[in-house]
Amino acid sequence: MRHGRPQTAVNVEGIANPGLDPTGEWQAERVSEWLAHESIDAVVTSPKARAIETVGPLMGSLGIENEVVADLDEVDRFSSTYYPTEIVHTEGGEYWDKIMAQDWEGLGWDDPMTFKARVEGAWSELLANPRGERVVVACHGGTIRIILGSVAGPDVGFFPISVDYASITRIAVENGKTRFVSLNETGHFDADRIGVCGVMNDGGRVNDAFH
Repeated sequence: MRHGRPQTAVNVEGIANPGLDPTGEWQAERVSEWLAHESIDAVVTSPKARAIETVGPLMGSLGIENEVVADLDEVDRFSSTYYPTEIVHTEGGEYWDKIMAQDWEGLGWDDPMTFKARVEGAWSELLANPRGERVVVACHGGTIRIILGSVAGPDVGFFPISVDYASITRIAVENGKTRFVSLNETGHFDADRIGVCGVMNDGGRVNDAFH
């Protein structure tokens, strides 16, 4: 799951770590209400507030706490500035100029190879040490694209897909192999879910009953 829409933080002291704005809070409620109908065994998050807050309502309804995996952080993990992605190119000013110049050190970003290796390492560890049958991983758009590239194969790299705020992407793990189940689900913003009639790819089978 990608985090909901966050606030803007510019040139803060230390590392920028904004939480969700009002729209992001609404998105967090919607996606959490949707997933609360599924059998969630564990919640794993990046260390950023925007990721943790997005699954806050879900953790509250399930009565479980998140496990923080530091290497699931976004590429900008050391930056003192954060702009939501849809406005960074119009309002980012000097920050956007540094992005265009690929001034990773000046931005407080990982360079692309470091970012890729870090996220792939975290993903490999999750696969090697599963936290349960159904695990929610709340992180970031760039992080998710790296993971999807890993699933797609070594020739793909950074997976070319839009990852919307508070969207759900599902990956199945079977006998050590991964495959896509869904990409960028956002139906929870437009529909209410009062039960589960099949949890993606199970043919409608829930707790040994058909609905």
